[in-house]
Amino acid sequence: MANTTQGAVALERDRTGDVMVTWVYPTLSPELRRILEKKCGLKGDDCPKEAQTSFGRYGKVWYYINTVILPDISQPGLENVEAFAIVVLAEDFFPEKYLQLASVLSAQFGASGNGPKILTSLMSVTLRGGCKAGGDVFALAEYKDVRKAYMEPSLKDVISRFGVETILIYIAVLLKKRIAVVCPDVEKLLNVVRTIPQFVLSRMDWDILYPNVELNDVELADMTSAGSHYVAGFTDSSISIREDLYDLLVDVSGASITIASHASEAFGLGKVHKEIAMFMVGAVDDESITQPKLLKELVNRTTMLTDGLQKLASPSAADETKMVVTMEVIKARKMAKTMHTFLYNLAVAEDMIE
Repeated sequence: MANTTQGAVALERDRTGDVMVTWVYPTLSPELRRILEKKCGLKGDDCPKEAQTSFGRYGKVWYYINTVILPDISQPGLENVEAFAIVVLAEDFFPEKYLQLASVLSAQFGASGNGPKILTSLMSVTLRGGCKAGGDVFALAEYKDVRKAYMEPSLKDVISRFGVETILIYIAVLLKKRIAVVCPDVEKLLNVVRTIPQFVLSRMDWDILYPNVELNDVELADMTSAGSHYVAGFTDSSISIREDLYDLLVDVSGASITIASHASEAFGLGKVHKEIAMFMVGAVDDESITQPKLLKELVNRTTMLTDGLQKLASPSAADETKMVVTMEVIKARKMAKTMHTFLYNLAVAEDMIE
C-alpha cells in the first residue's frame, strides 16, 4: 500500500488563547496555514471542551485534523498549552486512514511536545509501513482498500433523513450539478457530504468533495475554480441566500432540500425518478437490503439510464470515436417533456453533446 501522506502540522493554543503553528513538515502555504488555524477549532471561544476530529480540502491537498485538549498545564514540552491539533496532509481522500495516523501523531506529540518526533514517525510509515505511540498504532496494511473510505457511511441514513426528496440528490449527482450541504454540526455535515457520491457509485468520484468550506474569497475561489460541479459542505446557514454557488441546497438540520430558482427545469421528475425514489425509501426499513445491495441496485439503475442514452447516440461528425446525442433525437422518443430535459442534461454530464 503506497504512502500518500504529504506532511504534517502542529498547532497550539496557549492559556491566553493565542493560537500558532509551531511545527510544519515540509512546508505550508500562507493560505492553507490560515485555513488550518481556523478549522482546527482552537481560536477564540470556539475551543472545544473535548477531543474532536475533522477533515477538509484545499486545492489538491486533503487535511485531516485531530484536536486534543490538555487538562494539565505542566505537561512536559507543552507547559501552559491549553490544547493542540495535529494535522496530516495527504493527496487522497481516506478519513479513517489519515485520522488514525493523526491520532498516533497526537499521542506522540502530547507526550513530549516535540515536533521533530512527528517527522520520525512519518518516516517510519514510509520506510516500515507504520508507526506507534504508546498503545496507539497506525499500520498502512490496514488501509489497502480505498473503497472502505467510500462505502463507510450509511446511505440509508441519508435516505431516511430526507425521504422521497432524496431523489433530488440522486439527480443532482447524476447530472453533475453543484450541491451545497449545510449543517452547523461539523460531524454531521462531514458524514452527509462524504456519503453523497455513493448515489452514483459507478463514477467512484470523491474528488468532487469540498467537505467544510468557509464563505470567504479564498476558499470559494478554490472550490469554484476546480470544476463545474461539486458537493460542498457549509456550517454557515447564510449559504442559503447564495444561489450563485449551488443548484441544490441540502439542509441537514432541517431535513429539507431546496432547488435553486435557476435550476428548477433540470429537476423535473419522470416515472423513472419516482420508481428510484420509492425504491430508495423502501430500502431504508428493508433489512434484506444491505448497504452493498443498495449501492449495487443504484448502480444498476444508473447503468440502465446511461445505456438507454447510448442507444440514442451516433458518432460525432467531428470525431467518429465520440458518441453524441442531440435534443432532436431525444424529442423523437415518445416520452414526457421532463424526461426529454433529463436525458439531454444527462448527455451533457456524460460528455455526449457536440
